[in-house]
Amino acid sequence: MKKLTYFPGCSAHGTSEEFDSTLKLVLKTLDVELEDIPDWNCCGATSAHVMTENLALALPMRNLVLAEKLENTTMGIACASCYQRMKVTKVHMDENPELAKRINTTVVEEGTYKGTVDVKSMLQYAYEDIGLEIIKSKVTKPLTGLKVACYYGCLLTRPKNITKFDSPEYPVSMDQICEALGATATEFDYKTECCGASFSISNTEVVENLSGQILAMAKESGAHAIVVACPLCQSNLDMRQPDIEKKQGVKYDIPIFYFTQLMALAFGYPVDQLKFPKHIVAVEGALANIGKFQPVPEKVKKPIKAVEAESEDK
Repeated sequence: MKKLTYFPGCSAHGTSEEFDSTLKLVLKTLDVELEDIPDWNCCGATSAHVMTENLALALPMRNLVLAEKLENTTMGIACASCYQRMKVTKVHMDENPELAKRINTTVVEEGTYKGTVDVKSMLQYAYEDIGLEIIKSKVTKPLTGLKVACYYGCLLTRPKNITKFDSPEYPVSMDQICEALGATATEFDYKTECCGASFSISNTEVVENLSGQILAMAKESGAHAIVVACPLCQSNLDMRQPDIEKKQGVKYDIPIFYFTQLMALAFGYPVDQLKFPKHIVAVEGALANIGKFQPVPEKVKKPIKAVEAESEDK
């Protein structure tokens, strides 16, 4: 069994719980044991790097130092924002030892940064370290008939000199994973366009416009669903979809899956373990396209918004 150091990030136990839980199911099937970084801290995400350089580097560096105390040589990160902050910090520290020493000695007390741990997104780890052939060998219920638009967002493959993974403009790794599961990846030109990111809080109009374009292009590609590997992208495309539909006067009705949910589904895990009720946009329409797929139970296919509405009526 392989071991992988795991940085879950702040969203894993809340907004992206379905990503975290299905990731663990999938890796169990793939014989990968996760080891959480002990006493990990927030990476700084979208705020620290616009405040001070010390803070922006110190928060990820502390996690890297703690990860180096484990025996594993690779750290896997679920959240794309966390991955970007950790990867950028590692590259800067490795290329600038004096900067690493200054940050290390002034703000990090847990040990000395050595640069011995590689940093990968969970998408990159699945594609490079697990591989398509092994993923395909674990499929027991192929997703035949399901068409998906794979959306990577801004951070998983950019900037190229930092991530060194896939194409920064037209990546294909997630497409190939989905096809190994039996699904069909559509020709989708908005793979790396911005969804609006954290403007979802401060300027929802920006998010609705940008995410609306992504939804429109995915629908035009013939996709039944969009597949993502980023909690913020999933939230913007899923949670804001009803508002986008109302504003544009169209009906997309396109669910937003994490790639790990589809992997777990194809690996044979029952739907009641995949946390579909957390989705705002119901999933049963898309899943109905899978050949010989068992109908989604009523308790699973009811979106969380419908459950909340019923509670208010009572």
